[in-house]
Amino acid sequence: MTFSGSPSAWRLFEVAFRPWLRTRLAGIHIGGLPAPEHLDPSLPLLLVANHTSWFDGFLLREVHRRLRPAGPLHTIMLERELRGRPILRMLGGMGFDPERPATFRKVLRGLERIPTRPVPPTISFFPQGKIFPSFRTPLGFRGGVELLARRLGASHILPLGIHLEGGSRTRPQAFLSAGPLVTVTGGGSPSARELEAMVEEETHRIRSFLAHWGEDGPGRWEKRAPAAPSSGHTHMAPGEEGGSRSGPAAGETSSRPS
Repeated sequence: MTFSGSPSAWRLFEVAFRPWLRTRLAGIHIGGLPAPEHLDPSLPLLLVANHTSWFDGFLLREVHRRLRPAGPLHTIMLERELRGRPILRMLGGMGFDPERPATFRKVLRGLERIPTRPVPPTISFFPQGKIFPSFRTPLGFRGGVELLARRLGASHILPLGIHLEGGSRTRPQAFLSAGPLVTVTGGGSPSARELEAMVEEETHRIRSFLAHWGEDGPGRWEKRAPAAPSSGHTHMAPGEEGGSRSGPAAGETSSRPS
C-alpha cells in the first residue's frame, strides 16, 4: 500500500526523477552524518536546514535515504508551493501559510497522527521560510522550528548546512554538512536561535573547505577527516541525569544521484 511520504511513494517517483536530477546536478556531497545505528529506532528524526535552492527538499531526501530509508519522509513547506502539485503531497508535503498561524498548528496536529511504527517518520523543515544565499548571516530562522521541536517531544534533530557550488562544472554541485545530532529526551528542546547557529556553522564549514581547496574540493570532500565524535546537544527532562553520547560520524559520502 502506498501512502503519503512512504518509501514506496518515493520509489515510484524516483524511477523518473533521479535520472532527471543527474542532468541538473553534477554531484551531491554529504558529510558528517551520524551512523544510522546511532539513531534511536523509536524516535522521530527532524532535519533542519537552510534553504538555498529549489533542489533542497530533494537533497534532504538523500539524507533520509542514508539514515532512515525504511520510514516515511514528510516535508513541511508553504501551502502555495503545494497548490496544483499533488505529487508533492504524495511525497509527504505538508503545507501551511505563514500569515495564518492556525495552518501551522494544523500541520503540527497532522504530524501527531503519523504512525511511528514500524519506523518513525523523518521530517524536513527549512525555518527561513524562503530561499536565501548560504552565506546569509544570520540565516533568519523563524520561530516555527521551535514550536515544531517542542511538539515532537522526544526526538532526534539533525542540523544541516546546504551550499551549491558551480566550480569547474557547467552544472552546480550540492554540498551538505551535518552538525552534531541533537537528542531531545523530554522537557526542553533547542531554540530557533540555537538551531540557526548550528546550521550557520555547517554552511561556514562548507564554504571554508571550498575556499581552501577550490575546484579540487569535490574530490577531497570524502577524503577529509570525519567529524570528531561528539556528545552532541542532549536536551533532557528536568531531573533527568546522564544521557547517551552520540556516536561517531558515519564519515563523508559523495555521489551522483543514482
